[in-house]
Amino acid sequence: MVPIQRLFRHESRPEIGEAWTSPVVDSPSVPGPGYLLWQTAPNMTLKKRLLKLGCITLLLLSFVGYFAFSTLLFSPFEGRFNADVAGLIPRDVDLYVARAELRTAFDGFPDLAVMEELEDNEGYQALVTSPEWAEFAREQRVEALLADVRGQLGQLPAGLDLLDIIGGEDVAVAANFTGRSFDDAEWAAYARLSLWGRGAVSGLEYPGLLGLEDQGITVEGDGGVKTIKSAQLPRPIHVARVRDVAVIGTSRELVERAILLEATGSKDSLLLAAPYNDSILSVERDEKQRDFELQIDLRELRESYGLTEGLLKKDDERFTPAFLARLLPLDAIRRVLGVVDFEDGVDVDLSGDFSSELMTAAQERIYRFKGFDQDEVLEVARFAPDDSTLFFYVRGPIATMLQMVVDSLEPAARRNLEQSLKQIGVNSIGDLIGILDSALVDRVAFIARPNDWGYESDMEVDPTSGERVYTGPPNDGAPVFAWAAVAWVADAEKVVDLRERIAVAGPRIGIQGRNPGQSGYFKKSIGGGLFVREFWSQLIPGTGHIASLIYGDNLLISNRYALIDALVKNLNGQSATVPRLSNSRDFQLALMDSVPSANVLAWVNPASGSALIRDQVRLDAKNRITRSIDYATKRREVERDVLSKAFGGRPRTQLTADDIRRLDGLVDQQLMSFTDQVIASNMPRELEEVQRLKTYLDSVRSVLTMLRLSPKEFEFTLRADVPIVVE
Repeated sequence: MVPIQRLFRHESRPEIGEAWTSPVVDSPSVPGPGYLLWQTAPNMTLKKRLLKLGCITLLLLSFVGYFAFSTLLFSPFEGRFNADVAGLIPRDVDLYVARAELRTAFDGFPDLAVMEELEDNEGYQALVTSPEWAEFAREQRVEALLADVRGQLGQLPAGLDLLDIIGGEDVAVAANFTGRSFDDAEWAAYARLSLWGRGAVSGLEYPGLLGLEDQGITVEGDGGVKTIKSAQLPRPIHVARVRDVAVIGTSRELVERAILLEATGSKDSLLLAAPYNDSILSVERDEKQRDFELQIDLRELRESYGLTEGLLKKDDERFTPAFLARLLPLDAIRRVLGVVDFEDGVDVDLSGDFSSELMTAAQERIYRFKGFDQDEVLEVARFAPDDSTLFFYVRGPIATMLQMVVDSLEPAARRNLEQSLKQIGVNSIGDLIGILDSALVDRVAFIARPNDWGYESDMEVDPTSGERVYTGPPNDGAPVFAWAAVAWVADAEKVVDLRERIAVAGPRIGIQGRNPGQSGYFKKSIGGGLFVREFWSQLIPGTGHIASLIYGDNLLISNRYALIDALVKNLNGQSATVPRLSNSRDFQLALMDSVPSANVLAWVNPASGSALIRDQVRLDAKNRITRSIDYATKRREVERDVLSKAFGGRPRTQLTADDIRRLDGLVDQQLMSFTDQVIASNMPRELEEVQRLKTYLDSVRSVLTMLRLSPKEFEFTLRADVPIVVE
C-alpha cells in the first residue's frame, strides 16, 4: 500500500493564475508512481469561485440587512392597508374631507397641474389681477408661503418630491370641533405612504440620527404613537403609522383610534357607517377619482363656536335673500355628506338631514309636498327660451309660498300692496292669497332673459309730422331683465275677475297711459291671433308695463309682452330646433345627471345675462357715487360762489324773482357739472370691478341646481359647466 503522504507532493506550487488539478497516481504517462501532476486550468475557474463567494456574502448581508431594517424601521414586505383610509377614521368625527389620487392634482408639489390651462382663462386672470386678490395674497403671505414651501422641499434628499414621500395617493383630514374657534379644532391627517415615507415615519424612533434634536425638535413616546414637540409648533403633533398609512394630527385620540380601527377590521369606522355608504359611496363617481369626499356636522359646528347668525336672514332688506331664508332652512341642517368634483367644471352631490325642531311649519308644509320628476321639468322647460339667464321651477302649496313672498317684501312695499288691494275691493293680503290659492295649481315657474327685443310694434306714424314715433308705455329706461311667471290655472274665472278689478281701479293704483287721465289698460295683439292684457305704470322699471295672458291651463305674467309671445311660440313649436331650453343639450345632460326628483330647480346661464348685469352694476355704481355727495352743503357753497361772481355779492333775499330763477339755473348747472366730475373721477375704479364681474360671469357656461326636500332630509345636486379653456 502506498502511504497517504506519497499521494501528494508539495515540492512545487502552481503559479498565480493556475489551479490545482486532481492528483494522478501511477499514471503511465508520468514517470514514477505516486507523483502528483500539476496541470494549468482556465482562469474562469477562479472567477466562478470568487463570484460564488461574493453571492454568498451578498446574500448574507441582505439577510442580515433585512432583519436589521425590519427590526429598526419596518418590513419592506409589509402589506398595505387594504381598505380606504376612511376605514381608519371614526364614524362620529365632526369633519371629514378626503381625496384620492392626490398626485394628479399637482405638477410637482405645490404647483397645481391645471395652472398651465388657467393661464389662458380670462376669469382666472381677472381674479389674480384684481385688487381683492392682491390684498388677500398680501395678508395671507401667499407668495412667501409658497417660496418657503419650495425652499423646504428643495432640501429633500435625492431630488425627492413631497408626493414621492407621502405616495401621492389617498389623503384625508378628520377633525372634531373643540375649543373656542375653528383654529382650536382637534384634527388628524391620513396619507398613503411610499417606501420613503414609511422609512421617514419609522425613523422617528431615532430622532438623534435624523438630527431633529439639533433643530430643537423632541420626539416622545413608546410604541405606536410618537409625539413631536417644538417651540415652533403651537401644539404637539402625534404621529403613527398603520401599515402604509401615516396618521398625523393634533388629536392623540384620533391617532390612537386609527390603530384600534385597523386592529378591529374598521368596525365603527366612517367607511362602514350607513350614511357614508348612502351619501358618498352610492354617488356615481368620475373614474379618474379626482373628487373630494365631504362630511360635516353643521349643528356641532354652530353649537361649538356660537355660530348662531344664519347665512340668510329673514329681515334682509333685499327680497331674494329674505325669501330664500324662509324657503330654505339652512339653520336647521344638522349634517351634510357628499362628493364635490372639480374635474370638468363643478359637480356637487350632497345630502343631509334636518333638526326638525328648528324647521318652521311653513317649511314642513312645502317639504311634505310631492315633488316633480325630470320628465315634468322637460315639459315645463318647453316654455323657456334656450338663452334664458334664469329658469326656476318649484312645486308646493300656493298659499304657503305666496305668504313667504309677501313676508319677504319690505314693510313699505307691503303697505303699498295692502292699500292697492283695498282699491280693487280685496280687504287684505290674506284675502288675495286665498283667492289665488283656490284659482291656481300648486306649481310655479319663473323665467328671465335679457330684454333685447325691439319696439317696432310700439311705433306709430305721427299724423302731424308724418314720422314714426314711440307710443308704447313710458318707462325710465333702466337696464332690466325681461321676466315671466308661469302658473297653472285651476279656476280661470277667478283670475279673470281679479284682472278686471285691477283694470277698473287702474288710476287709483298707479296704472295710467302716457298722459295724465288716460287709461293704462290695453289689449295688445301678439302672434297666433292672441291678445295680451297690458297694465301701464311708470312704477315698473325698465319696461313700464306688466302683461298677462291666460293660455290654456297657464297664466303668463311678464314685464314684457314680447316675452309672453316667445313663451307661447316655444310651447307650440314642434321642431327639435325650436330655441327653447328643453331642446338645449347642455340643459338635458345636466338634468339627467342630477337627482331623479326634486321640489326646487334652478338653471342659471350667467354668460347670457352678463352684459345686462354689467349695465345694472354700472348704473348702481353711478347712483352710489351720486348718493355719496352732500348736495345740501354743496348747493350752499355753490350758491355763495355764484352770488359773489354773478350778483355782486347780494344775498338771495335781495334778488328779484327773475334773478332768483337765473341764480337757481346757474347753481343747478354747476351742480350738474360737479356731479359729472365726481362720477368721472370715481367711475374708472368702479368700471374695473364691473368688467371683472362680467368676465367672471362669462366664464361660467351654465349652472343647474336641484333640491329634493322632506321634513327630515334633503338631497342636493349642482352641475356647473365652467370650462377652463374657453373655445
